[in-house]
Amino acid sequence: MGHDAKAELVVTAVYRLGEIMYVPHYQDVDKFVGPGYNLVNFREYRWDELLVMGARRDSYPLLSRWKVKKHG
Repeated sequence: MGHDAKAELVVTAVYRLGEIMYVPHYQDVDKFVGPGYNLVNFREYRWDELLVMGARRDSYPLLSRWKVKKHG
């Protein structure tokens, strides 16, 4: 992909808990991470954990990935 090429966006399952969006982990799509992951926050969640915590499933356009898996 050259410098002028646009990255492909794919509508992806995410989970929202209040104003926080949890997105699929870049290497393990069975886990979801929140803001600051790998800098100040190292917690990973499964989709069912997020639902139990009160999160709601949503979708959001994210950069494409080599492995896509549906959750929930």
